Amino acid sequence: MTKRLTLSAMLVVLAILLLYLLSCAGSFLVVDDPQHSDVIVVLEGSGDTPGYDRAVNLHREGYGARVLLDASVNGEIFGRTEVELAREFVDRSGQRSTEICPTVGNSLFAEAADVQRCLQRIGASSAILMTSDFETRRTLSIFRKRLPQYRWSVAAASTPYHSAEAYWKHRGWAKTVLQEWEEFLWWKLFDQWRSDVVLH
Repeated sequence: MTKRLTLSAMLVVLAILLLYLLSCAGSFLVVDDPQHSDVIVVLEGSGDTPGYDRAVNLHREGYGARVLLDASVNGEIFGRTEVELAREFVDRSGQRSTEICPTVGNSLFAEAADVQRCLQRIGASSAILMTSDFETRRTLSIFRKRLPQYRWSVAAASTPYHSAEAYWKHRGWAKTVLQEWEEFLWWKLFDQWRSDVVLH
């Protein structure tokens, strides 16, 4: 009888712990802590316009002297590259503090090399990474590991804590959280230990 009660109590505790961990699964992935830096880097897929808009607002608040907008040179949309479309968008917006950072990498891991070239060109030593909310923790970890010679911080491109804390209420959010956890764990368990992980 005592063993049954003990086992039941342990199962209840484990169930409560599991529910708690599941409830934090979304918010754990989100890091929104921009620090004053030389530049704000808007990564590809960082919420598109919301990501760029927040980067511009951070620039106006004095968080970075300029904004770098990543845009791919690969592929075309109606005969124009993403770089060309990005330049046209920036020109229309009148944001003279924004420069385009051409990218050729097709993954976040490879994009770090493209960002490094842009940072070297302007002589920056610190940067805020602007990316989609659920990708912030993994992105910050990747860039700190790949490019340790720079000081990195990160900002979430969208309002993170509403969707992150209640991700199970929306199928799309839940799917995104699951996918991001898979990519985050793969990075922490395997990719970060690769011999070519650090860029100089």
